[in-house]
Amino acid sequence: MKKGLIIVSKCQCCYHIENLNHVFINGPIATKVWIYFDNIFNVITSFHYDSITSLLKDWFLPIKGHIRNLIPIIICWYLWEIRNNSKHENIGMNALNVIAKVKNKVLQLFVAKLITVDSFKNCIPAANDLGLKFIVQLIIKTEKLVYWKRPVYGCFKLNMDGSYNNSTAGCGCIIRDYNGMVVAAYAGPSSGTNAVQAETDSLLYGIQLRSSLGITNIWVEVDALLLLHYINGNSISNPTIFYKVRDIKHCFSPINYSLSHILREGNAVADGLAKMECSMTDFLHFNDNSLPRDIKGLIKLDQMGFPYIRFN
Repeated sequence: MKKGLIIVSKCQCCYHIENLNHVFINGPIATKVWIYFDNIFNVITSFHYDSITSLLKDWFLPIKGHIRNLIPIIICWYLWEIRNNSKHENIGMNALNVIAKVKNKVLQLFVAKLITVDSFKNCIPAANDLGLKFIVQLIIKTEKLVYWKRPVYGCFKLNMDGSYNNSTAGCGCIIRDYNGMVVAAYAGPSSGTNAVQAETDSLLYGIQLRSSLGITNIWVEVDALLLLHYINGNSISNPTIFYKVRDIKHCFSPINYSLSHILREGNAVADGLAKMECSMTDFLHFNDNSLPRDIKGLIKLDQMGFPYIRFN
């Protein structure tokens, strides 16, 4: 440089002209390392890449936290480390050393719980090759039958639900008698900005609808367990719904009622009504004849005692 000459840097392992592709992809050390891990993970690479980015595209998977997205980054890190150690510390370059360091780093990350068995989705054999012994447990989904139950003679049942789709909210409610016949139903918009607020609006409107019908003996079912806790006083009430919860309790005070939780699958009718009105600006009231066809079908199934299936 003092004489105005630019000397091209040479590779420390083979004295080839040093560039990024040679250090990280096509050099003799890099090639051996990539071949080793390609064989473990069954990644097909040609080693005729024009950039590191194109190589990484063959490795990366669209799965957050997957080991295939991590291994090439660790490889590149240690390839760069041994290059610098060779150039500045006069330490010989060795592909087996890089391979051992990559495998040791994976083990460290696993011990630190920064990667888990889920990181090796569809790559469990590769985990074994890296020294990780997983006991793969078969996950068995259990099925549970959920029923909508009729109220007893002389009692009515109110099912309600709220729906929120990240921009608009809706609420739905249906009141049925001891035969499962529709007494009244509605669907309408909610001013809520989350699911709990929409659920609260739906219950408040449903209880007010009950009052207009003169019903004094009612069984109320909700699928929002948190709302149930708020009303029963088992949780500190959310300030955004405090006054509405107070109004709901006030509506309950003069009547004979029971309040219980139902799994979402058994609340299908109210859920369908709530989702129907997320994009509406006005309330719609229904009777047995004016209900949408799909809602009528769900009501009929409830009357017949057909169960819904819940997978746990």
